[in-house]
Amino acid sequence: MILTFFDYEIPVLKALVNLGGSVKTKDVYPVVEKIMMNKFRKNPGEYGHYKIQTDIIWKNKTQWAREYLKRKGQLDGSVRGIWKITESGKERLRIYNNTGRDPDEGRSTIEGIDASIASKNTNPTKEFDKIEKIQEHETGDVLGVRGIVYEPINEQGVILLFAALCYDLGFRIEGIRTKFPDAILKRKNSKGNFSKCLAEFEFRSSHYQLHNHPTKGCNLIICWGHDWKDSPIEVLELKSIIKDLPEK
Repeated sequence: MILTFFDYEIPVLKALVNLGGSVKTKDVYPVVEKIMMNKFRKNPGEYGHYKIQTDIIWKNKTQWAREYLKRKGQLDGSVRGIWKITESGKERLRIYNNTGRDPDEGRSTIEGIDASIASKNTNPTKEFDKIEKIQEHETGDVLGVRGIVYEPINEQGVILLFAALCYDLGFRIEGIRTKFPDAILKRKNSKGNFSKCLAEFEFRSSHYQLHNHPTKGCNLIICWGHDWKDSPIEVLELKSIIKDLPEK
């Protein structure tokens, strides 16, 4: 399983608590590395480098996790060079420690935050600023389906549209999460029975390859536009499906 910067969020929060809650940047990395060591043994590529970046991959992802935690109010980065956990961060960690479940699971998908942004040659702060600006101002063409005004322009829009259409398409949503695959569904067959279906949401089907997802472990790619002609996985293209809806 490929690690994303989302996988570093809880370890960063744990590291901050272990270090007293507030710590200099350089002191965070050794503790995060220790917490993640078992996963690193299974993912030795985390010690490599992106072609377009000089930082070790796991340190780069730790920086992206820090920025996302800041955006969610779980980490205070107001003092340069200091990482400080907030009460919101402590509460998330408390729930995780008590239940084994991350209360933020699925949040990044809903917010339209794609893990692949960490591999870009850009500053995390600037990239998150760009994402927030896009989310505030850009929309797709007029759609007018099931109360949704505009066409999707990203993965979160695909999820929203699918949620609105899933009942008519013979699906039931059991859960959406941050780890691969995105969704656990029930799918109705020709006999009227439901079976388990693991699905991954993408804006375009080809993004499945871009995100380096494995071909095993996913039954269905749900996307707005299907542009991966040789996909070994079944693809559900919402753009073509809405044309056949009896009413909007």
